[in-house]
Amino acid sequence: MPPVFPMLTVLSMFYYMCLRRRARTATRGEMNSRRAIESNTRALPINVEIVQYAKEVLDFSSHYGSENSMSYTMWNLAGIPNVYPSSGDFTQTAVFRTYGTWWDRCPSARLPFKRTPSTFCSQDYVELAFEEPVYPTAVHILETYHPGAVVRILACSANPYSQNPPAEVRWEVLWSEAPTKVNGPQARQFTPCIKQINFPTNLIRLEVNSSLLDYYTELDAVVLHGVKERPVLSLKTSMIDMNDIDEDEDEEKFGCGMDTLNKQFSIVTLREWPTNGYFDKLPYESVCFCVCMLGICIVTALLFLKNLYIDIQFF
Repeated sequence: MPPVFPMLTVLSMFYYMCLRRRARTATRGEMNSRRAIESNTRALPINVEIVQYAKEVLDFSSHYGSENSMSYTMWNLAGIPNVYPSSGDFTQTAVFRTYGTWWDRCPSARLPFKRTPSTFCSQDYVELAFEEPVYPTAVHILETYHPGAVVRILACSANPYSQNPPAEVRWEVLWSEAPTKVNGPQARQFTPCIKQINFPTNLIRLEVNSSLLDYYTELDAVVLHGVKERPVLSLKTSMIDMNDIDEDEDEEKFGCGMDTLNKQFSIVTLREWPTNGYFDKLPYESVCFCVCMLGICIVTALLFLKNLYIDIQFF
């Protein structure tokens, strides 16, 4: 058997192992998933805001892609952004299975739960684990195509990486709103005003409702801002005269709460991912395939040079 065929088998096995490892653990960007304001290696003070990307996707209701692929699957929400701030239909994003109302009107649609509250409108969800438990100050959701589907953000008191599970698990709603239809499919950074909670968390749940969308919504990454120590509101906030505040104008200019105080840090952090041009936009399967093909070309070239050297020695 020519020596090139065992090498092709090895490269094929390498390609398959890369796909399986990527699909199961979603480790792309884990080395860069935890960001902090101070770029040093010493221990961070408890009052310094920590900015971190999702480390792992723990659970989800559905996704458009297949289980053994990375195209249009929820695994793409782990790690740094793959597409943002670009807009459009990219395979490297997380896409849920349905949109609009057609799947509710079809004959095979499931019946609604009778005990569901009238205010509950979530259709799909995804749960994300982060490295460090923090008291959340902001949650940034990077939407790259047809935004507006996120309707609820929840935080869990349980640490998924803890060896000792808690006796009681609490879910606290950080933000909730009815589904909206955004004008235009362009990408955006969605940063709703979240409320403070009395426990640290590193498990965030996003719930979506795509009934008002004309096409699939695509999510690229989730960024969690938080501090180690529970923030305390200043007593000076009670001295503000509410009659002097124009809600619409202030919301556009200043945003909301503690997230505004750290706006400059979030902008800097989101621009820290590596940029390799259009190579970063390639699907993970294509990158693995290119690496395997490059290995095959190198092996073929080496065999050709070896045979050429033998022929020269013979003559």
